[in-house]
Amino acid sequence: MIKKINDENLSNMLDEFARLKDVEGILLAGSRAVKADDNFSDYDVYIYVNKDIEVSVRKEITDKYCEYMELDNCFWETEDDGILKDSSIQVEIIYRDLKWINDSLNRTIIKCEANVGYTTCFWANIKNSILLYDRNGELSKLKSKCNVKYPLKLKKNIIKKNYPLLKMQMPAYYNQIEKALKREDFISVNHRIAALLASYFDIIFAINETLHPGEKKLLKIIREKGLKVPKDMETNVNNILKFSADSNSKILQEIDVLVYNLDVLLKQEGLWTKK
Repeated sequence: MIKKINDENLSNMLDEFARLKDVEGILLAGSRAVKADDNFSDYDVYIYVNKDIEVSVRKEITDKYCEYMELDNCFWETEDDGILKDSSIQVEIIYRDLKWINDSLNRTIIKCEANVGYTTCFWANIKNSILLYDRNGELSKLKSKCNVKYPLKLKKNIIKKNYPLLKMQMPAYYNQIEKALKREDFISVNHRIAALLASYFDIIFAINETLHPGEKKLLKIIREKGLKVPKDMETNVNNILKFSADSNSKILQEIDVLVYNLDVLLKQEGLWTKK
């Protein structure tokens, strides 16, 4: 039996999934797991498997408890997305290979490998999730692996990987945005701003040795946690977004200030010295 959830249809549905022999465990993640949900929050459910579950089997189960379901969406991960009966709350059921997530955590926590943006999101996802079902204790082991001090090496590697991409080197987002503005390629401008902010916030969370929560509510989370941030960060970020809507060249001035203030903070923290 799984740990019960407030929504009866979801609990019963997950109880059926837990009976499948290839299901190793089930986690509830996202805003509902950390009690930060609002009226727009869905249920983020992660089913960890040792072998893929046939779509026909998934359909047979989800049809009983969902009024609408899109099966086998594979845009990012393998998932089924639907709406629960009675409550009309959206549910995302993501299917993950147990070995894959274990290897991913090892790369981040043990090997301290950094990504371009969102480095510690999987770590945060596992650590902050609620364990609903654990057939052989493997998900408990995963959560224990996540309950460690933030490695200094990882912190430095995230900054080393992402900071030069903001403005410092030839492939930097600043240079790409500047070129796109000259070309009047406004789609590219917005793509590169999104990438710049992804790397920027990866650095911010690393400075604070705080796990990256994902792409939603970042400024709100930073405020609520009282994280250490560069001067005028929120103002700069909001101005960049505002100017990007009009493809205004003032974007570059705001990025200049954003990066300069980050540079000041990194030097204060002893984390970066420009060559």
